[in-house]
Amino acid sequence: MTLSPGLRTGLLAALFLLFSQLLFWPLVDFAERIARPAAIDPRPQITFTALDENRKVIAGGEVFTAKRQKQQGYYAPLVPDAAYTRFAIPFAVIDPQVPMGFYASRRDDFAEIRVNGMIVQPEVTVSRQQGSVNVGPHFVPLPAAALRKGANVLELDVRVTGTVNDFPTFAIGDANALARAHRWRTFMLLDLPLAGIAIQLFTVLLCAVVVWPREDRPRINAIMLLLGLSAASSATLSFIPPTWPFAITIGLYIVSSAGIGLAAMQYAQSDGAVTLVPARVLRWIWLALPVLVAVPMVWAHLEPASAPTLYPGTLKASFWFVSASCALAAVLLAVAAARGGMAFWFERLVLTVSFCFFILDRLGSIFDLHSLFDSSLPLTLPWSPIVGVPLGLSMILSLARQASEARRTVVQSNEILAAELVQQNAKLEASYEAQKQLLEREVMLVERQRIVRDMHDGIGGQLLGLMMQVRGGGASPVEVEQGLQASIADLRLIVDSMDSAEEGLAETLRSFEHRVRSQIEAAGIALDFFAEVDAGLDLGPRPTLQVLRILQEAVTNAMRHSGARRITVKSLGPAGGTIRIAIGDDGTGLPEGYRRGRGLTSMETRARNLGGELTIDSGPEGTRLSLEVPVSATASAD
Repeated sequence: MTLSPGLRTGLLAALFLLFSQLLFWPLVDFAERIARPAAIDPRPQITFTALDENRKVIAGGEVFTAKRQKQQGYYAPLVPDAAYTRFAIPFAVIDPQVPMGFYASRRDDFAEIRVNGMIVQPEVTVSRQQGSVNVGPHFVPLPAAALRKGANVLELDVRVTGTVNDFPTFAIGDANALARAHRWRTFMLLDLPLAGIAIQLFTVLLCAVVVWPREDRPRINAIMLLLGLSAASSATLSFIPPTWPFAITIGLYIVSSAGIGLAAMQYAQSDGAVTLVPARVLRWIWLALPVLVAVPMVWAHLEPASAPTLYPGTLKASFWFVSASCALAAVLLAVAAARGGMAFWFERLVLTVSFCFFILDRLGSIFDLHSLFDSSLPLTLPWSPIVGVPLGLSMILSLARQASEARRTVVQSNEILAAELVQQNAKLEASYEAQKQLLEREVMLVERQRIVRDMHDGIGGQLLGLMMQVRGGGASPVEVEQGLQASIADLRLIVDSMDSAEEGLAETLRSFEHRVRSQIEAAGIALDFFAEVDAGLDLGPRPTLQVLRILQEAVTNAMRHSGARRITVKSLGPAGGTIRIAIGDDGTGLPEGYRRGRGLTSMETRARNLGGELTIDSGPEGTRLSLEVPVSATASAD
């Protein structure tokens, strides 16, 4: 039978919630048992008398009765003008030599404790905790010298504070058992809240400094709010001293407590991508919360007569709000875990159990709750301060796990990228080699075509003209020899330029001078050659070859046509600057109205290919040809 997606999700969510309760209730039962004496005194009432500021019995010495309010302790009505209350607790002792002690479930403002008139606790402050709401337990050993067999009386002077006068549940019995329960309860109500505040604030700072992906930020912001408000709630309950105005203390607690419910809902919606309460509505609730709490607190402070009604009413309303919000958030987390294939199950499970503790803490302040496994065991621990440590530690572990997973993902991604990079490099190298071979073939083809063209148009034209003269009988041996020498000189220039094209420009110019000087001087022409070119200037083979072709064409034209007696070549090439080469002669200059021939056109084309400019200036005093080539332009021409 195949389950529908909705039914499958519902079943998995129900199993998730059931598993969370299987963890939650044994923890509750265990903590209550070790932090509570085995035999809390069950008497239904105790008596007390009212004392003035000097702890003297107020005139009349009337005896009042404080009645038991189930597990909350004894309610003692306020007595006008009373600064202290003296509670009298009779008890029986079978063997005075057996160590006995007095245990109170909550440290009250005990000014003095006496047994049979002997002081066993003087008026000193012995508690490390100064909270006015959630406070640690109290334990006093009863000395054997103060005890007597049979009837004994324990007297406790308690300072009157707040709007009610009450007395905690207590036990008188075996000192070792009571001291052990006192240590455990102190650990849960003092040490754990202190550690929880520190751990939760550290987790908030840790979340704040991490750069989270955009999709994770709403969830992380919600968990930061939850942890911060949980720490604030614990600090308000346990560590704000009673000297603060009660309205401020209770107001801060209600705001932080209700904020826990809002943060729980916000986190559950972000985690499960479910929108029960729109984000805009949540923002308005966040803004309205302090105002809704401040109004009754201020009113109760200004009208003390309304305080007994406003304080409990506002507090109870916040308890219901937090309980409902955390219960709904727990269900949403269970659904998110079911839909996500139980991904992030650890974080969701811890948060679900924590929400259950928040609910138990609030409902336990409204109703008399008992252990699920033992109806005689009342649930009296304040759970909100206790849950801070596991909540903060679990979030730190979650962050560590997410960081580990992120690191593993990064390592795996780097390995994949490295492998792909190796493959791409191999492809690029193969492509580069193929492109290099194609370029070399292209260069060879271009040079081959150029050589063929130069030989055809230059040497070929000269030999063809000479052959025509020989066939016509108009060529003398001297003319034949001169024509052959000119063709050989052209061929030598072509070969020389190809040999020197791989060298730097300075070395190429020196080789060119060495090879053409003898030819020019053999023709009866003087050569002045000046080269100031940076030794490290390298244009590359193709640009260098183009420069040599221009020089070759210019010098050849000057030798053949100018009738010059002197040819001057000047070269200037600073590093990173502009190359300037000038070829001049003192011949007759170009004839008036001359037409550009193949040679001049070829030189201008080569200059443009180099990204440079070729200018010609001719007159009766001779011809000057100037070439300017920017070095940066030759890089693209190579």
